[in-house]
Amino acid sequence: MHIPSRRRAMTLASSFAAAFPFLTSGRGRAQVKPGAVVFEMADFTKNVPDPDAAFANALAVIAKATGDANKAGKPVPIVLNLENNATYKIKRPLPLRQLSTFELVGNGARLVNTTLGSTLLISGCSHVTIRDLSIDYDPLPFTQGTITAFDHTALQIMVRVDPGYPDDAKFLATITDGFFMVMDRRIRALKAGARDFLSPSHIEWVGEKLIKVHLQWSANDLGPGQLPVAVGDVVAIANGSAHAIVVDDSASTAFIGLKLLASPGMGILENPGPGGTMLQNVSIVPGPRPAGATTDRLVSTNSDGSHFITVERGPTIQDCTFSNTCDDAVNVHGFYYFVVQKTGPRHYLLSPKWDVGLMAGDLIETCEAGTFRSLGRTKMVQLTKRKAPELKAQIAQIWKNKSPTTRPDTVYDVELQEDLPLKIADAVTSLSRIGSGTAIRRCSFHACGHVVVKSPNSIVENNQFSYSSTIPLQAGSDIGFWSEPGFAENLTLRNNRFTHCITGANEVSDGSSALGTIYIGMSLPQGAKGFQNSFQNRNVTIQGNQIDDSYNYAIFVSNADGVRIIDNVIGQTFIRGSAFGAGKFYGATPNSAIFIGRSQNAEISNNTVARGRVTKTAVAVDRTCVKGSIHIGRNVLA
Repeated sequence: MHIPSRRRAMTLASSFAAAFPFLTSGRGRAQVKPGAVVFEMADFTKNVPDPDAAFANALAVIAKATGDANKAGKPVPIVLNLENNATYKIKRPLPLRQLSTFELVGNGARLVNTTLGSTLLISGCSHVTIRDLSIDYDPLPFTQGTITAFDHTALQIMVRVDPGYPDDAKFLATITDGFFMVMDRRIRALKAGARDFLSPSHIEWVGEKLIKVHLQWSANDLGPGQLPVAVGDVVAIANGSAHAIVVDDSASTAFIGLKLLASPGMGILENPGPGGTMLQNVSIVPGPRPAGATTDRLVSTNSDGSHFITVERGPTIQDCTFSNTCDDAVNVHGFYYFVVQKTGPRHYLLSPKWDVGLMAGDLIETCEAGTFRSLGRTKMVQLTKRKAPELKAQIAQIWKNKSPTTRPDTVYDVELQEDLPLKIADAVTSLSRIGSGTAIRRCSFHACGHVVVKSPNSIVENNQFSYSSTIPLQAGSDIGFWSEPGFAENLTLRNNRFTHCITGANEVSDGSSALGTIYIGMSLPQGAKGFQNSFQNRNVTIQGNQIDDSYNYAIFVSNADGVRIIDNVIGQTFIRGSAFGAGKFYGATPNSAIFIGRSQNAEISNNTVARGRVTKTAVAVDRTCVKGSIHIGRNVLA
């Protein structure tokens, strides 16, 4: 981008001021770039009391100023200052489109969304910054209360809704799926031993603050390690819908000092684009008690806290706080595209899940359906899209037992640079659009789901994890249900601190393949068992982490080539005194804090492990590992 001189920028700013009487010099409240054009929200609200209309006017003026500057070949930074500590109740999202070097300065203001829709939509932008702003919802998009009774099948649960939380017919009609979570109010986290995934089918209003929740499966369909629900248990109920902040096709978006206090769906969702998003000093946490409430909120976002899909560059997340996200706190991934046909040398038809994330010119990785090993890397030379209704049955078969494709009659007709040995149902993914370079540093994660890093050349360091409902830190491909790559490659997990993690019962079931407070592996398709014959997680370092009071293994690694597990300090593991069903998926009986399966070229050394009722040795190496390439030394069991 051409950056104008200071003199030219000031001249341009003066011309804008003449054209737009709302424009001011910034009034000294925010540090802005030299030559920036500054608008004050107060100038738009003083004569327009409706915040939606005022924002629409402000953004229209900003869009015109941006367009005029670009046409003149003299783009300049533009700033919109919100009023100090103001509250704006909105019914429509704020659309930021085709803006470059734009900053929305909140000055402590709050956007309170009165619908279950999105709040910020950032599309086709470059270098947009959102600073010092809070986002909340009123009414809240979730509810909570206490179990008063349930039927003998534990499919119908009576809940007394906490004062101040929604139980109206409009809200109850939105609950058709999502999460029914048994919580511990004291620590605002999932109750230890509760099932970490139960879903309602619908909810009936019974009386004032009394509802009947109909579950999709029994709350007392007890697997190993699951505690039954009981009268008096506290529950939170949420269903995912619109996402609070959506970023599309944008580069270098920054959120600084943002406070996101509720969301009907994900907190921040970034869809395909250049990426490179930064979160700095962002808090995604439950907001204050609503009016009339006597209890604290138990939910921040109704699904993921943040999610980054097929972006070219991964996010940088620093000094942030995540708490009580119903699903993942962070997820960075690409998508798999499955082979439908080979139509000629180097030519294939692929089935996408979504119509995103793969383009001509991309470097791609291929993956064999049966073993999940790589079939090679090459470049995508050409890609065209077309409807193929005659292939719908074949496409449906490929997606059987997976999260289904949203494009059941669409194929990508592709040409590869090299002719790889791809067969029907083998997978292709882009390595150019997979969030490479993700960095997560000095963040706090409390009572969240996973932090999932499926991007290469990434680092997670100096973070704090507490009371995670499931595996707090996970890497490796999901070639199974979600079809989300990639495998861990050049990944460093260093100097993180974990306490009381994997509180939920799902990960100790005998069908669970994902184990460990730190887990590197892969999520397998339905019906697969044991360690698959691949070594796709490459060059992984797990170093200097401190893991206390884990409900499962401390560290579990599989399907890796080149892994270092060194200098970690591990306290008690399997703290409920039993491993329950953990490990049975692999035919393993847990007796260690660190486990490695189906791997080669590994070093496991200088780790200190506490002895426990289950943990009798520091490290266990599965027989599927390549003998002679696993080097173990100087691990201490205390």
